[in-house]
Formats: sequence, structure tokens, C-alpha cells
Amino acid sequence: MDETLKEAARQVPSLTVLVVLVIYFLRALDRRDSTIKSIAETCHASQQFATAAINENTRVLGKVGEALDAHRQVIADAVRDGIDRSTLAKS
Repeated sequence: MDETLKEAARQVPSLTVLVVLVIYFLRALDRRDSTIKSIAETCHASQQFATAAINENTRVLGKVGEALDAHRQVIADAVRDGIDRSTLAKS
């Protein structure tokens, strides 16, 4: 029994070092997880902003397409009617 206590007493410093290392490791994991969570939140916010911008650009592009179609129709009508509308715009 005496030998067992002596052996346990000799192992205490190693056990203490091991416990300290585990604590440092767990804290490092916690900091890493916090950093990853922060990056993920920033990424999701950026994705939402980009999606909103793409949706707005798509909406505006549709309106520009409609305007171009209207102008093409005016030009086609002018050509069909043989009217030079550029002289009308100057007056």
C-alpha cells in the first residue's frame, strides 16, 4: 500500500501538467468555435446582401429590357411608316 501511495505521489506533477494542457486545449477550441461562428454569421449576412442586390439588379434589368423593347418598337414603327422621327425630336 505504501508503494502505491508513493507511486501516486510521483504521478501528481504529470497529472497536473496533463490537466493544465487539457484546459488550455479546451479554451483554444472554444476560441476557435467562436471565431468560426463569427465568420459564419458574417458570411450569411454577406450572402443575404448579395442575394438582395442580385434580385434588385434583376428587377432593374427587366425594366431596362422593357424600355429597350419599347424603343425598338418606336424605331420599327418609324421605319415601317417611313417617318424620320429624328427631325421631330429636334423641334
